[in-house]
Amino acid sequence: MRNKKYIIAVSGILLILVLIALIYFKNKDSNYTNNEMFDELLLISEKYKTEGDYAQAEKTLEESLKYSKTGYYYLGMLYSDMNEKKKARKSYEQAYKHKVFEAATLIGEMEEKEKNFEEAEKWYKQGIKNNKGLSVFALAMFYYNRNDKEKYKIYLRQAANKKEGQAIYLLAKMYYKEKNWEELKKCQKQILEEKEIYRVKDYMKKDIEYMLGTEKEKQYFNLTEEANKFIEKKDYEKAEKIFLEAAKLNNEGYYEIAKMYAGISNEKAVEKYKIAYEKGVVRAAGDIGSYYYDKKRDVETAKKWIQMAIDGGDVDSNFYLGEIYEDAGDLRQALKHYSIPANNKKAIAMSIARSLASELGDKKLADYWYNKIFSEPGIEQLSEKLVIELAK
Repeated sequence: MRNKKYIIAVSGILLILVLIALIYFKNKDSNYTNNEMFDELLLISEKYKTEGDYAQAEKTLEESLKYSKTGYYYLGMLYSDMNEKKKARKSYEQAYKHKVFEAATLIGEMEEKEKNFEEAEKWYKQGIKNNKGLSVFALAMFYYNRNDKEKYKIYLRQAANKKEGQAIYLLAKMYYKEKNWEELKKCQKQILEEKEIYRVKDYMKKDIEYMLGTEKEKQYFNLTEEANKFIEKKDYEKAEKIFLEAAKLNNEGYYEIAKMYAGISNEKAVEKYKIAYEKGVVRAAGDIGSYYYDKKRDVETAKKWIQMAIDGGDVDSNFYLGEIYEDAGDLRQALKHYSIPANNKKAIAMSIARSLASELGDKKLADYWYNKIFSEPGIEQLSEKLVIELAK
């Protein structure tokens, strides 16, 4: 369950680079008239695309070129969705000529998929001219896929220095394997204490704690890493067996099984979440409540399970109650519940709390949450999409 207006669902590097480009070009030009026209047309084209009307989306984006050549970038995105690879490539090249360097990263992805690795490397390197952490991270992952460990490490560090949370987390795992505890502690310090780190998730912080923890915690982490490799291979039976071994060391292993099945079968996942809850993982009750609200539309049962999670000490499950009250039109109760995970470094909850405070006429509170997003160290869930929402 997530608030529909504020879902931060990252579907790969390509989508995120689109959002980065939009932020960049909204802020670059002080002559905002053309930018406003461009943004309006972009939103209209997205609406057409969502409705499946690609012809109108294409026509609208072609119109947007009158106001910003960044439109070529979004045309490339559209053609990519339509599986029109040649048109997508041509549009990305036009975007790159107009200094939309993110387009080079996307051309690099296309070349890599075609196994044209020399061309891919060339374009990825052009892409990092945008000085954004995510483009550098894409180049790092290219070298990882090529098994070039030295270049992977170089660019991973660069991406981490540019506040890319995924890079910090992968660096931490690399230092863990090397038993380089001092560098691993630096990764932990960065992810916990710096401001405006993008794409940090709560599991990253927990995993780093395990890496720096007791021998038992390290053993638990090693088993979950092994299980995740089998998930990648879609060998869920083998993964579950390893998670059950991990659960002998830490009951969180039961929760990991439920998470695995969440992407396969809702009913199976709920069954496993109930086991996790019975084993003492209280936040699993929040996930069960989410299921009853989102999938079954059973509000009372959803509230019961969510409250069980909250009563057990999982403050972040208040987010789920916030959504229930918001959907019911009780904005004050919604704000009350969203504010609790917002105070636990959750950027999405902060953003929604800001929006609701504004709707309720409390400008001071709205400004408080807006400023907190950019001043709170160790924030989670920060993304380009959320920043764009804040600019509205």
